[in-house]
Amino acid sequence: MKNLKFLVFQHVAHEHPGLILKWADRNGITLDIVEFWKPYKIPDVLSYNALVIMGGPMGVYDNYPSEKDELAAIRKALGKMPLIGFCLGSQLLAHALGAKVYPNMVAGKRVKEIGYYEVDLTKEGKSEPILAGFKSPMTVFEWHGDSFDLPLGAKLLATNKNCQNQAFVFGENAYGFLFHFEFSPEMVDRQIEIDRKWIHQDHQIDEEKLRLAAREYAGLMAKQCEKLFNNFLRLVKNV
Repeated sequence: MKNLKFLVFQHVAHEHPGLILKWADRNGITLDIVEFWKPYKIPDVLSYNALVIMGGPMGVYDNYPSEKDELAAIRKALGKMPLIGFCLGSQLLAHALGAKVYPNMVAGKRVKEIGYYEVDLTKEGKSEPILAGFKSPMTVFEWHGDSFDLPLGAKLLATNKNCQNQAFVFGENAYGFLFHFEFSPEMVDRQIEIDRKWIHQDHQIDEEKLRLAAREYAGLMAKQCEKLFNNFLRLVKNV
C-alpha cells in the first residue's frame, strides 16, 4: 500500500496530535493538519485515508467560526472513509449525525471530568475492532464539561457514572471518544496553565496531584494510544 495520509482537524495550538504524531512517525504516516485558529482551507477530505478530529475548549453550541466547515467535511467523509474524533471531535461527530450536544449534568448539577477516570466498555465495546486488546474498566484522560446524546443508529462503546455516553461507533468506522488518547504529561501541564480558570469553576481539582498522575499514567497512555491507532490502521487498510 502506498504511503498513507491522514487529515487532522486541530482547533487550538495546545491541543495537538501529541502521542498520535509519534505513532504516525513510527508508522510512516503523514498527518496533514488544518490549524483552525489561523486562516485555513480544508482540502478535499476524500483525498485522504482517514480523518482525525482533535479536541478544543469551544462547544458545539457556541457556533465557533470553523464549525460549519468542519461539519460539512465530516458529513462528506461519513461512510466513505474511517474517521475518529476525540473530546470536541466526538461531539462534532455526534452533532453531524443529528445528536444534541450540551453541558454535562448529573442530578441537576454541572459535572466536569478533568483528569484520569475509569470507563467501562459495553458489550459492544468489548467486541469492537478498534478496542481490541483493551480491558474493562480502562483508565482514560478526560478534559470536558459537555456531553452528547447517542446518535440514532450508533452503538455505545464506553460509559461511566459521570457521563453516560463516553464513546460510540457509527457504521463500520466512524468513532467518537469523549476522552483523550493523545495527551503526554507535558500537554497536561500546558492544559492546566491555559484552562486554570475553567478547571476551578464548578469543580475541585488539585493541580499538583493531576501533574503527578499524568506522569504516573504516562506509560499506560502511550501504550493505549499505540494500541488504539494500530487497530485504527487495520481498519484504514481494509477500506
